[in-house]
Amino acid sequence: MLKLLADENIPKRLVRLLHERGVNVIRLQDLRARGISDREVIKIANRLGRVILTRDQDFTMPNLLSLVEFGVIYISYQPSKEEILDIADRIATLTKEYEPKPSLLVIVTRDYTEIYG
Repeated sequence: MLKLLADENIPKRLVRLLHERGVNVIRLQDLRARGISDREVIKIANRLGRVILTRDQDFTMPNLLSLVEFGVIYISYQPSKEEILDIADRIATLTKEYEPKPSLLVIVTRDYTEIYG
């Protein structure tokens, strides 16, 4: 089961919906870690054993992805309020079906979810 660390660009509503679906997710803001670098986000996620949930495409680049120990879930677009429900359902399913690993990269698009690693 995947535990998530929500980057500060993830809507609070999505985090709430994930909680309602039984997903273990914490927000960077809850850790008082606002405005930190991507590398600092990775250090926190690695230390806490969490997959990074983000809308920041930089986390999908090899130079940063290679530093990640538990994986990245990247939401590739700005979802509408209605689309957030679908994203929450898709991510909740993923967290139950996959185990964390360094090579895990999940890209959530408007129409589908791509899983690598």
